[in-house]
Amino acid sequence: MFRRRSRTPRPPGDLRPYPRRPAVLRRVLAGVSAAAVIAAGLAVAGSVTAGAAVTADLVANPGFENGLSDWSCPGGVAAVVAGPVRSGAAALKAVPTGQDTAQCTQTISVQPNSQYSLSAYVQGSYVYLGVTGTGLTGSPSTWTPNSPSYGRLDVAFTTGPSTTSVTVYLHGWYGQPAYYADDVSLSGPGGPTPTPTATP
Repeated sequence: MFRRRSRTPRPPGDLRPYPRRPAVLRRVLAGVSAAAVIAAGLAVAGSVTAGAAVTADLVANPGFENGLSDWSCPGGVAAVVAGPVRSGAAALKAVPTGQDTAQCTQTISVQPNSQYSLSAYVQGSYVYLGVTGTGLTGSPSTWTPNSPSYGRLDVAFTTGPSTTSVTVYLHGWYGQPAYYADDVSLSGPGGPTPTPTATP
């Protein structure tokens, strides 16, 4: 139960009016509301920053717009072409031989004990997308027997407790026609800046 507070006595002759309590209360409530708004804004900003880190795309030169930079491909069987492309102005074209699958790879820094989603758009016969070095048993991969136009391949994987980098790869199959690849993506938490893969 609230107790009514008595007004502070004033000297004789002081005729100034006492302050109105509702006005004081309004000022207090306004201050509390402003503090709540600021706190809510900081919480939202923090959550956005954290979410951005989790969904980072970790592939360098994912659409081959900078040639074969950041990718390692066998000499003479891989090149960057202006068409067909899935987006942008360039795509990878690689031609398998009877002794080589025309594999292109990129090593990427990652975090241990983390989940990742790898994807790429490919065109051709027997085109493979996969990852090695996860630190767990097996090498997750997928493939398409025939894709006459660009289609998407997806691979999900988890890294081991001491894994700090993985190698993603694309390749065709022995003696098959050329394959094309574009818009390679690896989504997940990034690790330290990797050392760029040398291009032959």
